Amino acid sequence: MKWKVGVGVAVLASLVGCAGQDHYYSSGVCVTCFNNPITGEPGNYDPNETPQKVAANAQGEVVDASSLGSQSGSIDIETPVDVDTAYARIKPAMGFRSTDDFEKGNTMSDWRMGDAAWKHQTTPGVFYDLGDYGRATVGGVQYSIVQRVQIQKSGAGSRIHYSWAPANPRTVYDGDAMESALMQRLRAALD
Repeated sequence: MKWKVGVGVAVLASLVGCAGQDHYYSSGVCVTCFNNPITGEPGNYDPNETPQKVAANAQGEVVDASSLGSQSGSIDIETPVDVDTAYARIKPAMGFRSTDDFEKGNTMSDWRMGDAAWKHQTTPGVFYDLGDYGRATVGGVQYSIVQRVQIQKSGAGSRIHYSWAPANPRTVYDGDAMESALMQRLRAALD
């Protein structure tokens, strides 16, 4: 019991001692910053001086993550490409998997298809609703994302709604650059 109290006092002292000092970051998240659990107000840091999240830019310099835009987003595209062709092009270009891409009767494949990220619902000629993990490269670094796309018939063409978020919520990247990279891949797939 004595050692538990000692560890608790040491942890509390280290957290209180962080006020106004440098903080420690892991995967871009301040691990020594804390908020008051009742009020939600910063407990040991000034949010104007110590960012809760940081990231490294392409040169490895540490930057405030709040300047990097949203980590998730969506893109809406209207295209003259018909709905079935749009599906056939977007699926491989963005890394979506269908049931045919998994080994039947394999426990690991069954587990992957049961993951909340994976979705594959199709109504050929009308609508496709897909979800899966994907990869995107920003600033020379490859990131894992969770992605969704709905491809809907719109006259002779299609309407596409693509959305994404980091697969690991602690991942920090340039949100504007991610949107640009994903838009470029979608446009290339549809051209």
